[in-house]
Amino acid sequence: MYKHTFLFIFSVFVLGLNYGQAQIKAVTEHGDTIYVYNNGTWSYELLDQNSPVSPMAFLDQELQIEPISTPFFTPQQSKKIISNQWDLFDVYYDESSWKRLPAGELNEDAEFALQARQKDIWAIIISEETPIEKETLLKIAKNTMKDNTGSEILDVKTESRTVNGKEVLRGAFKASISGITFIFDSYYYSDERGSVQFTTWSSETLWKKNESLIMDLLNGFVVL
Repeated sequence: MYKHTFLFIFSVFVLGLNYGQAQIKAVTEHGDTIYVYNNGTWSYELLDQNSPVSPMAFLDQELQIEPISTPFFTPQQSKKIISNQWDLFDVYYDESSWKRLPAGELNEDAEFALQARQKDIWAIIISEETPIEKETLLKIAKNTMKDNTGSEILDVKTESRTVNGKEVLRGAFKASISGITFIFDSYYYSDERGSVQFTTWSSETLWKKNESLIMDLLNGFVVL
């Protein structure tokens, strides 16, 4: 469901460059009139310098983060382990409740993918070597979902948690896709070594019935 975060930031940043002030009105060898801007970009039509909204404006939104004082730990039954390629984290999960999937089946940028056994609940883990603040990761996730679905994204929970000794941001939000309301419940983590999105999703009905199962999976996240 998510685009690769760093590539997404890069793409909207490049789009933002197109709003530079026009410097030259020129005619090409084919007789087309173009406008050349001081940042080296150009367009066939003069852009309105006052109306465009910055494609990064969504990053300015304020998050209402609820601090959760109770620490969370990997459940005892979560013994199966998967390890990040850059030694940033491990994930422990209960093999009787979750099964591994080829990551590319769910998202081409995912490092790992899982599905709940006998339930329509999925999870992917995307990691990258670029450090991006947890709050920024969550904002990008919501904005990307909005762009991809055209659905209004509604916050369900935004929490700061301590999971296995490290502070993570939990973001749960809902979106309607093809008439079905989905809940995306995720952990976001970042330090100087890189960034991680650990995302689960299911229908709203299944999320309400299986929130503890989902949290047990997410709480298997261990930063090394």
